[in-house]
Amino acid sequence: MSTAPARSCGSCSLCCKVLRVDELHKPMGVWCSHFKSGVGCSIHGSHPASCNNYQCLWILSPTMPDAVRPDRCKVVMSIDDGGRRIIARADPAYPDAWRQEPIYGQLKAWATAYWFKGRTIYAMVGKHMWLITPKEDVDLGEPDERSPIGYEVGPDGHLKVTVFPPVPEGVEFDPEAVKAVMGHVPPR
Repeated sequence: MSTAPARSCGSCSLCCKVLRVDELHKPMGVWCSHFKSGVGCSIHGSHPASCNNYQCLWILSPTMPDAVRPDRCKVVMSIDDGGRRIIARADPAYPDAWRQEPIYGQLKAWATAYWFKGRTIYAMVGKHMWLITPKEDVDLGEPDERSPIGYEVGPDGHLKVTVFPPVPEGVEFDPEAVKAVMGHVPPR
């Protein structure tokens, strides 16, 4: 049983801009046609499942400061893939927002806490993605969302990251196949 959100959106609607909504053919980084300034979602209650299922980390985490509310910091943070990925999606109008404090410090703290422990931290601006590690931020370019990303740390401490070809539609992601090539597979 899920618990009720600790907060409400209030006047924040940044997810309506930053997230992609397949059911509405809405790409990332543009305002949803159903967003109305001062109102929010004009189809709330009958909005698509992807909107309904979205879980904003700021709403779910009462200990996060008001300074990281998405409309204030220009970054929407969420946990997806069954809790295996934290993704910070910056408003494309503010592409460096994820690199600003207090967001950046939080991303680095999570990267340090979860490194090789089953949760991977990413930042995104549009389709452009970075893997956030304790020591560096790795520019992944614009990988296909179905592409597994593997990484390993060599004996010299150098990080090797590989973006694999996309997993075909209808085919289940096999982390063991990627693990055979790489030392570790972060969650997709």
